[in-house]
Amino acid sequence: MADVTQSLLAAGFVETVFHCPSCGLGGTSLSRPTQLLDRTCADCNEPVVSTVLDRFSRG
Repeated sequence: MADVTQSLLAAGFVETVFHCPSCGLGGTSLSRPTQLLDRTCADCNEPVVSTVLDRFSRG
């Protein structure tokens, strides 16, 4: 699974955390940056809040 995640990140996807203020659904996702605007909840179809995670090496 880590290889797939790394391939998607290398292809331009970003890792996000999302939360729906309306129904409380939340989680993580890999998304294309151009599709982060106007994202909606899979459960209630209301707008979600997304945060892009940055990965930093621990070195």
